[in-house]
Amino acid sequence: MKRADLIESLRREFNLSREEARNFVDSFFEELINVVMENGRLELRGFGVFKIKRLGGRFIKNPRTGIEIYAEERFSIGFRASSTISRKNEKG
Repeated sequence: MKRADLIESLRREFNLSREEARNFVDSFFEELINVVMENGRLELRGFGVFKIKRLGGRFIKNPRTGIEIYAEERFSIGFRASSTISRKNEKG
């Protein structure tokens, strides 16, 4: 499912305008990112855990030129599904 599909689904389910549904989706994801960045973790019981992951700096090589450069450390958000979702996925 794409973001646009999610917006359309919410619009139909809750009888919202497209703009209201888009604002809801944008606000939800923005708040999710803010909470994870501030606290390092966000747990949604029955759904899963969003957690900040630190990716250390490293040297990377351009395969075409052979020149190495240093890539600074960065952060990423990881997700681990709850056991509820894992069990549903196993059942198919």
